[in-house]
Amino acid sequence: MKKELPFVCPESAGVDSGLIINFLNEAEKTGSEIHGIMFLVHGNIIFEAYNAPYERNIPHIMHSFTKCLTNMAVGLACSKGLVELEKSVIEYLPEYGKGANAYLKAVTVENLITMRSGQQRSIGGNEWRLLKDSWLDAYFRVPFVKQPGSEYMYSSGNSYVLSAIVQRVTGKTCKEYLRENITGRIGVSDFTWMLSPEGICSGGNGASLTVEDMARIGLLYLNHGRWDGQQLLEEDWIRRSLGDPNAAENGSDGSNYNYHWVHTGDLWAATGMFGQACILVPEMDMVVAMTAADNKNVFCNILQQEVVTPWKQRQESVPGISRNSPNMQISDVLYNKGLRMTLESKNRSVSQHICPLCKRYEFVPVKEIDGISGIAVVFEENFVTYEMRDHRGCHSVKAGLEHWNSCVTSMTGGYLHHQYEMEEIRIRACAYWQEGSTLMMEWRYPEMAFFDHVCITWSEERILVKRWVNMNSQDTERPLIEAVKKEDVMQEE
Repeated sequence: MKKELPFVCPESAGVDSGLIINFLNEAEKTGSEIHGIMFLVHGNIIFEAYNAPYERNIPHIMHSFTKCLTNMAVGLACSKGLVELEKSVIEYLPEYGKGANAYLKAVTVENLITMRSGQQRSIGGNEWRLLKDSWLDAYFRVPFVKQPGSEYMYSSGNSYVLSAIVQRVTGKTCKEYLRENITGRIGVSDFTWMLSPEGICSGGNGASLTVEDMARIGLLYLNHGRWDGQQLLEEDWIRRSLGDPNAAENGSDGSNYNYHWVHTGDLWAATGMFGQACILVPEMDMVVAMTAADNKNVFCNILQQEVVTPWKQRQESVPGISRNSPNMQISDVLYNKGLRMTLESKNRSVSQHICPLCKRYEFVPVKEIDGISGIAVVFEENFVTYEMRDHRGCHSVKAGLEHWNSCVTSMTGGYLHHQYEMEEIRIRACAYWQEGSTLMMEWRYPEMAFFDHVCITWSEERILVKRWVNMNSQDTERPLIEAVKKEDVMQEE
């Protein structure tokens, strides 16, 4: 049975609530969004909050934080003698040894974990999610051109090969292997993890976890691999993962990359693109886990500046005496701030705007864009539904008119969402008339870092549709779609 993490007041754990308030205030100023956050000290939750529509029990897509799971699976396999760090990769995947050059033959398991494979270029998950055939074949088609171990180059392809090796030696996917041996024991939910066409966990990305799941993983590392008196991961593996704090820097930002964990200042962090982070502060016995929409990597710096450094200064001011006397008034301010967090803006329509004459309008694009063959807009008293037909089928989003509506959708969006394309995903949507003939829609996906805006310039006979996203690894907007009323097209034909 899952053991719940206890809640305590920040001050009772030796942390001033005002420091967390300062962190949240500074985070808001950056323009990056916190979706969910949890602070733990001594294994107790001292603060937890979610910006609506993001919720405690809704898993969030992990990008590179997923690598922490893969490396954990490798560490477990190593502890059982199934994998050896010093062995060459092609010893585990011998089918790729034929015709291999000297560089490829020299690549070890540890070279993959430390991102020093010697390949010609890096490989991102958005490149492979479009592939329908072997990801392993795609990986080994990229030439090996440098001595392995000589140069750091981040690549999700390396993590996929590690995932394949674990599956090859255990007969289980990384998810299954971890569930049986670690994640199930520490209370991590039965999470999902994207599979490649070969049936292998994607390795470098694609898992979906809650903030609490991330925090529990962080606690395992903070406690040197122990959980409830059991050594689930060898202490030596934790040491290797977090690395030597005195090692030479290898990141352009002054950080040190180890087994996915990165050390900077007083922090050790496992992070992912677009804002997931699990941060360890050993000196404070603290774990901070968060999901976000952050393309600037700002939150680790803010945590150091607004929480960790001031906390250390207060401890040093009177040695041996805590300066964090309980202040229930400040604690209540923090508690209420957490309750009020929301990203669902109160959008209102302008007073003078078009009132469509009928319920349903159907349009046909003037030219083919993104495979879209039809668009419909349906008006009800308190809702606007946007429908789109493309090569994947028919999709719809039902937005509340001047309020937020929850539903699920299959709406195509991979080209704006780092090539994540879901058959069905939760969505919160709002619509309002921004100008007299401009209908604006905001679509938020509680399971992703991405959110879309759709702007429809309206007339009875013709519409213009523009769609864009808050951030992406590729294009952040789609081409403008001009579409005409369906009946008009039929008359012309």
